[in-house]
Amino acid sequence: MACKTWILALVAVGVAVGGCSSTSGRYAPSLPATPSQPVSSGQLQPIEPAPPEQPPVEETTEQTTEETQVASLPDQSTALNLERSDLLGGWGVTSAGETCQLFMTLTTWTGGYRASTRGCEGDELSTVSAWDLSGKQITLKNGEGGNVATLLATEENRFNGATVAGRAISVYR
Repeated sequence: MACKTWILALVAVGVAVGGCSSTSGRYAPSLPATPSQPVSSGQLQPIEPAPPEQPPVEETTEQTTEETQVASLPDQSTALNLERSDLLGGWGVTSAGETCQLFMTLTTWTGGYRASTRGCEGDELSTVSAWDLSGKQITLKNGEGGNVATLLATEENRFNGATVAGRAISVYR
């Protein structure tokens, strides 16, 4: 009985190995070489960043007792109604002479939803890591959940407001 088992196993291995080889000798024909164009080299012009589609908003100011100008929020009664989905994606940001990018998602994060900035070097905007929407008011927050800026929708795809330091801020696309 053991001899029959060995013979069957040997035949099975032979069939399996025999099925792996090809005796036809047929191969796809080789493709002819194609000539290539010569490549030229040269110096590229530097890329200049495109200006925002709409110019940054002018600072709205209030006079304080020290005679310094502080940005304030636009009138909330004229602000547009918003939904969270209106804020998702990439935005341009301008504040205190700085222009950079803001990205907002619906990933839950400290103090609201995940946000990040790119190219922002100032003390305030570079710390943005979250955002929240309460009624018509958008709040940008830092990693500890503290407020960085408060904004209202003044036009479709444009939000204006003030940072906690009193600087005007405009978010647009």
